[in-house]
Amino acid sequence: MNRLRFAVRSLLKAPMLSLVVILSVSLGIGANTAIFSLMHQILLNSLPVERPDELVVLSSPERFKGGRTSNNDAGGTELIFSYPMFRELEKRHQGLSRLGAFRQLEANIAFQKQTTSGAMLLVSGGYFPTLGVRPLMGRTIGPDDDAGPGNPVAVLSYAYWQDHLGGERSVLNQPIKVNGQLFTIVGVTPKAFTGTTIGSEPSIFVPLVFKPLLTPNWNGTDRWSDYWLYTIARLERGVSRGQVEGSLNSIYAGLVEQQSKMPGFYYQKQLDRFLHGRLSLKEGSQGNSEFRDSTKTPLIILMCASVLVLLIAMANSANLLLARSAQRRREMAIRAAMGAGRGELLAQMLTEALVLAFAGGLAGLAFAVVTLKLLIAEMAGDGAIHFIDASLEWPVLLFGLGLALVTGLVFGLYPAWEAARASAAVTLKNESGQSSGTAGAARVRKVLVCAQVMVSAVLLIPTGLFLKSLVNLMHVDLGMKTENLIGFTISPALNGYKTEQTRALFERVESEMAAIPGAKSVAAAMVPLIAGNNWGNDVHVEGAKDTQANNNSRMNEIGPAFFGKLGIPLIAGREFTDADTAAGPPVAIVNETFVKRFLDGRNPIGVRFTGGGPGARTIVGVVKDSHYSSVKQAVPPLYYTPWRQDKQLNSLEFYVRSALPESQMVPQIRRVMASLDRDLPLQDLRTLDQQINRNIQTDRLVLQLAGVFAGLATLLAMLGLYGVMAHSVTRRTREIGIRMALGAAPGKIRVMVMRELLWILVAGLVTGVPAAMLLAQYTETQLFGVKARDVMVVAGAVLALTLTAVAAGYLPARRASRVNPLEALRWE
Repeated sequence: MNRLRFAVRSLLKAPMLSLVVILSVSLGIGANTAIFSLMHQILLNSLPVERPDELVVLSSPERFKGGRTSNNDAGGTELIFSYPMFRELEKRHQGLSRLGAFRQLEANIAFQKQTTSGAMLLVSGGYFPTLGVRPLMGRTIGPDDDAGPGNPVAVLSYAYWQDHLGGERSVLNQPIKVNGQLFTIVGVTPKAFTGTTIGSEPSIFVPLVFKPLLTPNWNGTDRWSDYWLYTIARLERGVSRGQVEGSLNSIYAGLVEQQSKMPGFYYQKQLDRFLHGRLSLKEGSQGNSEFRDSTKTPLIILMCASVLVLLIAMANSANLLLARSAQRRREMAIRAAMGAGRGELLAQMLTEALVLAFAGGLAGLAFAVVTLKLLIAEMAGDGAIHFIDASLEWPVLLFGLGLALVTGLVFGLYPAWEAARASAAVTLKNESGQSSGTAGAARVRKVLVCAQVMVSAVLLIPTGLFLKSLVNLMHVDLGMKTENLIGFTISPALNGYKTEQTRALFERVESEMAAIPGAKSVAAAMVPLIAGNNWGNDVHVEGAKDTQANNNSRMNEIGPAFFGKLGIPLIAGREFTDADTAAGPPVAIVNETFVKRFLDGRNPIGVRFTGGGPGARTIVGVVKDSHYSSVKQAVPPLYYTPWRQDKQLNSLEFYVRSALPESQMVPQIRRVMASLDRDLPLQDLRTLDQQINRNIQTDRLVLQLAGVFAGLATLLAMLGLYGVMAHSVTRRTREIGIRMALGAAPGKIRVMVMRELLWILVAGLVTGVPAAMLLAQYTETQLFGVKARDVMVVAGAVLALTLTAVAAGYLPARRASRVNPLEALRWE
């Protein structure tokens, strides 16, 4: 305890040095703790269920499914199954103690007089038993509830129960409407459980068997070729995944054989691939989530960057403590002469370093909370980020404090050893002049600063690559004119509208919106643009050869004159008109990639193809490629059909091109929709530019954080360079005085000092640039339109570090050139 009190008193005598060390360490630890908190919540946390290590997810890696596919945030097409196939697997799941299925869909939920737009999770009767989730109150959905549509029960999520129903326990056994269908509330899930897909939080859970009633325009349960359902399963005790895969594949092979005899396979090669498909089991302790998969690599990159920042902070702190130990050599010598052992002196100096580290660690934890809150605010527009909590859980707190301990030991050990190892007699004998430490300590300081320059290069070059990548993304030619477009979605079918009522409402929305003063045009599409949504069908073009490895095409349903309104050039043929209705011949418009993939160089106009429906469609137009679901993804084959020809209408996204500012147009859009149906909620009301920014939000966030880390690293390296050069000038004061006494000009002295600095810079760059190139190769998959070995980016980073080094060395060089030779020699 005495040692701790002495350490605090000693550090208070050097407040500026202590403050700089604490600040450096707090930035490094805060950055690491914030990123680790994100990793803990997104990548490391298991589902809050019983024995999550026993959970698995069924996967069929073959992307060709022999029909229509629909996937969402729960995962890609390899994870989806058809309803009939799942029901067969549910009956015969050897090696699995339980098997469940689920799918999240949009829903309008009405309780008493309150209607809200939210999400429902359709779950099989085995979903909750598989997970072992115990309800907060009431009960969950079981096999009997999913046996048939005779028992309409629902379970509320904790968040919906609290936010919309006030947390009232009396809601049990009360009626609630979901998409116009009446259900009885039988339970509430615990607060920690929000489903099995991180980033997607349903409001209500309902039995899977009610799917046809809840989405009347998309049955989804009657066709083997409709793939849309995700699974979760639990292994039997003592059985390995490999053993279960063998058992399940014997069943799966029979089911695939059964489906292969049904319509939907157009090419023999695809049929052969489908028949050879195999099931595999993926680890399922964390559920399944596209959000987690897409953020894994960026988070690992940011964690590496934050570790590098901490390493620079440690090098900077070690440099400062070395300078302080040089100033305290006389103090240490006197204490040694009075009987203090080398171990005691070492312990005392190390205690001071640990005090600084823990102070920096506590400040770093506060900095981490602030950083997380800023990140949450920055990503508030992304629905997948709402679950992130800015508070630090115990594992994260322990990580931060443990990091502080390691940091203190790393940056404090050598300075403490350097201060304690000096001979008392020699030190006191040599104290007649200035003391600036040993030559060995000076070399170590230069090595540390060289390492700071190296790490700064390792951070700056990837940051430059991310910046160029984001610039490229922001200037991608999307194939359409996105400015002044305000989009919103309405889903009348979720409010009980029949198909003809929905059709009439959509037509009224088009005409009423077009009549708004300042509205230039109104376009409509079933699949929202650049929103991550994917709808696809396997297509067969009449007369095409059996050469396609993949005949899946994306699709969209659109309104009349859609391409002209969106600014997508028409290459050949015509656009859809009001005359393209269900009473007319089925028609389609295709993009350039569709023509290249499926038409074999033929003139596409008049060619017929089948896909997504019982009849063939005739191609009446070709449009230039435009991006479909993502800014970064290549444009897929895509065909468009008129929404007026859809016999099962559900929802549409409308795009109003406005001559007025968004703030003036949005209230008018809301007013018009309220006049048409006050109970029909507007979903995702935003501009198309805002949607595009949301689509590249992860890229922007990675750049911002990497930029902050690179800036911190460069600043700390600059401080390190300044400290080393200032210390070098102090050590060489006598030498400089002699040179000037012998006639050396001030300019020559400045060059001498700057030459020493540039050697440190060159050594750091020679090691840092190759290391940065290696790291950049790992980040290349996250880049867009940029190669890891981009010469301009590397040159820019080298120039930035050179200017930083020159700025850091200018003041010490100027100070050296102003040394008075007489005063310098008098000190000796």
